[in-house]
Amino acid sequence: MLHKRLYTILLALFTVAQAHSQRQAGKSYEFLDLPTTARSIAIGGNHAVLGTDDVGFCFQNPAALRDTLHQSVSINASFLPQGIIYGTGIYAQQVEGIGTFAAGVQYINYGQFDRTDEDRNELGTFGAQEAAIYLTASRQMTPWLRLGATVKPVFSHFDTYNSFGIAMDMGAYYTSPDGSLQAGLVIRNVGGQISSYAPDAQRKPLNTDMRIGAAYKLEHAPIRVTTTLKDIYHWKISTDNDNKISFGDNLMRHLLIGVEFMPIRNFFVGVGYDQRQRKETRSSASGGAAGFSFGCGLRVYKIDIAYGYRKYHLAGASNTISISTNLGRFL
Repeated sequence: MLHKRLYTILLALFTVAQAHSQRQAGKSYEFLDLPTTARSIAIGGNHAVLGTDDVGFCFQNPAALRDTLHQSVSINASFLPQGIIYGTGIYAQQVEGIGTFAAGVQYINYGQFDRTDEDRNELGTFGAQEAAIYLTASRQMTPWLRLGATVKPVFSHFDTYNSFGIAMDMGAYYTSPDGSLQAGLVIRNVGGQISSYAPDAQRKPLNTDMRIGAAYKLEHAPIRVTTTLKDIYHWKISTDNDNKISFGDNLMRHLLIGVEFMPIRNFFVGVGYDQRQRKETRSSASGGAAGFSFGCGLRVYKIDIAYGYRKYHLAGASNTISISTNLGRFL
């Protein structure tokens, strides 16, 4: 009976998201698609699953919010080219007999821009920022399966133009009995604008996406491999610089691949690869390291510190710092 209920819930979530994605005509609030933690960035980006407890990963899959994350807090800051800064912060609390809840915020500041008139006379500067509030809940449905959901109001401000929207994420998370295999499914950014930037402008939906992934820890080696199939609703990537791409290339552009090396407890080194990012952001002369990422992390006293580096283009990269802990460690 329980398995039938779970199947019905997941089927309903899939149907709602699919119907939404088919009618969307454009994208809004694209900052919601940015990866949030240094560890996830190190192994490729926005995965559907992360092989370790990290409350910051709940931004990417709400079902990753487990009861073991009770009283956990995470702060993440990313520094992009041209002075763009974005970050997240989140806190989790378990309520006995009900589930686990978390509240967080995601924020991006695009910096200052020069204001000019039609004759290029300087009239000062203006700013641009966007933010989303995350309200997440998850519940253990069976010993091996969790379900979770996030509701997130979104606020966007560009100079004198403002917009407000609502988005929702829904996820499922599986953990094998021995913990060596974890798998996740997440439907992200179901929703759209409630108010557009101009009174007569058309309100746009968000870039709804479904991702499926798995992480496997090798039995006799301190290595974990993580892979995620992304952009499932936008499967056919038909051209690359006006040239048709092969089936294999199209498939690879939907994959995120990451590998973690954990020689001792509370320390990791990770590398990741994103084929689509590499193909679409590399220069014509050289690919460089576009599409690749790496990072490392360790626990200092009772605080976890991690660093992630992601190469976007020859012109720049992102650097991310994550600091997290469980407040219960200090009590």
